[in-house]
Amino acid sequence: MNDKIILKIKKLLALSESSNEGEAKSALLKAQELLIKNKLSIKEVKEFRQYNSNIKEHISQVSFTKAKWKAKLAKVIAENFGCYYYFRTRRTHKIVFFGREEDILVCNIVLEYAVDCINSKVRKLRYDYNKNGYSTRGLENDYALGFIEGLDYMFEEQKRKNQEWGLVIQKDPEVVDAHNQIKFAKTINTNTSFEGFSEVYSEGCKDGENFSISDKIAEGTNEEEITLIE
Repeated sequence: MNDKIILKIKKLLALSESSNEGEAKSALLKAQELLIKNKLSIKEVKEFRQYNSNIKEHISQVSFTKAKWKAKLAKVIAENFGCYYYFRTRRTHKIVFFGREEDILVCNIVLEYAVDCINSKVRKLRYDYNKNGYSTRGLENDYALGFIEGLDYMFEEQKRKNQEWGLVIQKDPEVVDAHNQIKFAKTINTNTSFEGFSEVYSEGCKDGENFSISDKIAEGTNEEEITLIE
């Protein structure tokens, strides 16, 4: 087992706790690159993780009241990184990931990054629609739903092309058991429907399909340039 590489990947993932957002994202991308480059087997990753990783929850900074698409986004991400998701509710619903420590950190980074990408594109679309005198009510919802559809398709294609990935995202039996012990007070209605922005939805689908964290690694970033958190 290549413990040094696996440990380095875990340390890179731990950088999600960094106050430097750019550093946190770059660290995750580097971790993904190392996984592919070193062709780590599922057995190696699973054994190392089970021995070293705790099961816990991570309360993200992403919350919603009306933007229910954020819950759907969290669901797709959690399912594709071997985690569960639920909400901590007071005045708003905060998204929570539950699973192995390194997995929930990855989920959190991907969620925050995806939300940033969606919000950024929605701001541009709203500007264009307002400039031309069109209403933008429901535009955010439809673009986000399209993005989530595209993202889900991308993950499914990834699993189809790489059967090992399907094993990676399976929930650890210990995580399943731990989650079954949690008692939830109530369920949250996260249903949301298409509002009619067909072109916006289609654009969201394309952006979701092309959403690639690995493509965002800064050019010229070397392993030596990344400071690891112990």
